[in-house]
This record gives sequence, structure tokens and C-alpha cells, in this order.
Amino acid sequence: MSYTTNYTDEYGHTREVSISEEDSAEALKNDYNEIIRKYNAKLVSIQRVQAKAGEAMHLRVTVKAPSHYLTTNNDFSPKACDSMAADIICFPGYPLKSVSASYASDHYLASPNVFRNGNACIDTWIPLTSSLVTVVEKLVHDMIHDPTVTRYDSIANPSMEDWHKSCVTAGRFPTIEPKLLYAPERTVLPPRRVTSKPVTAPPLPGRHH
Repeated sequence: MSYTTNYTDEYGHTREVSISEEDSAEALKNDYNEIIRKYNAKLVSIQRVQAKAGEAMHLRVTVKAPSHYLTTNNDFSPKACDSMAADIICFPGYPLKSVSASYASDHYLASPNVFRNGNACIDTWIPLTSSLVTVVEKLVHDMIHDPTVTRYDSIANPSMEDWHKSCVTAGRFPTIEPKLLYAPERTVLPPRRVTSKPVTAPPLPGRHH
């Protein structure tokens, strides 16, 4: 079995790309191992959750640092907490197929980039560029309210914009130094570069012998 999608390069040329079921599974395994190595286990917990039918992998990512949450879709008053957790679901056909990310609907992140039903906005999925690694990177920074990943130009919860900006101005966000999120031997990635199209067309993930 194989999975297929269209890929558009920086010149606007579109081509069809495919990946086998075996290579899809290996790409997911490699990216999972990358995030396990990448983060400081004392602050960032990566937990495997039993995948349901139609899911390739289900992860729960918990950041053990000060954060703020909301409890209902009509809640507009952020409440402080000591940790925050999000669930990420990857599907067969990864990385050509997008992942989904969400928080508990009664304990979801107070952020301009989280919908009031708890679903996280993870930016447009770009095959061969977006990955589990890039999604986790955005989520863990968002959970400490790091403004370097906040998209004010693509707001999921407008009621949180002024609150978030005021906390940034007051020096309250991010709630911890972002570099603490990473394993001691790893360095912090540079800020996300905003681009509408990938600069290069990376090869499809393959098996390593």
C-alpha cells in the first residue's frame, strides 16, 4: 500500500509524490525518536497513548512549567496552572498526511492559537516540510506562552489576543526560559521562519540500513 499527495515547490510547480506504508511507518518512528532525544525529560514528557483504529500513533505531550488554561468555550478568564498537556494524533500516510493536535476541552491552553473547543492551530501542513517534530516544537513553546511561535495573524481564539500581548509586554511570557525545554546536549532551534512555500523539496523519508 502507498500514499500519494501533491507537492508544490517554491517555483509553483506541482508534482505527485508517494510514500510506501513501510516508509511511512519508519518516518514516524524516526521523528518520534527525534523528539524523545530533543527535549529535557524533566520538563517535557512524551507519552505513548494506545492508538485507535485509523490512527498510526497517539502521543500526549506534557510541559511541566507554568501555563494558563480555559475550561469551556465560553470561558474568557485564563487560570494559572503548573503544567499543560496536548494530544497529537498521527495518521497512516504520515508525513504526507497532516497530524492533529488538541487539548482537553475542559482544560485547554489559553492561547490565541487554540480554538475554544480545544483544537490546536498547528499552521498549514506542508508535505515534506511539516512533521511531528515541527508540531511538537510549536506546541511546547505555545504551552509556555512563548510569543516567538504565536500567530497573531492567524487567530483561533481572538478573545486571548489582548491578554497574551499584555502579558508579553509585562514580561510575564514566556513563563520559563525556552532553552530549558531542551535536553542539555541540544541547542535551541532558531525562531520559526514564516514562509508560504517550502524553500527546497526534501526527499521522501527512506529506510536506513
